[in-house]
Amino acid sequence: MANFQSDESAFNFAIEYLKSINNSLNMCKSYAAEKNFRGWYDWLRITFRESTVKLRDPEIDEFNALFEDIADMMRENDPDNNSILLSKLDFLEIKLRRIIQARGMLLPSKSDPKFAILER
Repeated sequence: MANFQSDESAFNFAIEYLKSINNSLNMCKSYAAEKNFRGWYDWLRITFRESTVKLRDPEIDEFNALFEDIADMMRENDPDNNSILLSKLDFLEIKLRRIIQARGMLLPSKSDPKFAILER
């Protein structure tokens, strides 16, 4: 079996990986707009799993606790909890987006080759 290793393939994989995270975040946005809590929750979990490569263990534990809290509320299926559930899902998504941004998984960093032309 051939072993294909190059900087180009790693770069291409990174772009595809970031596209996947972007697609997942778009799905979160879509389900949030519909107030479809189950779909929103599921896509937040997917986005979280995709981003765990950049998270520290305590952050992963914190997110897992937040997800479990939301899952418990959804299992109760109490319509009176909808506003609380909405707030918790909002908080979770904002927190996840901020961490993904801070770890350079949303916008390219200034050291990205695309910015090299600006340094001339």
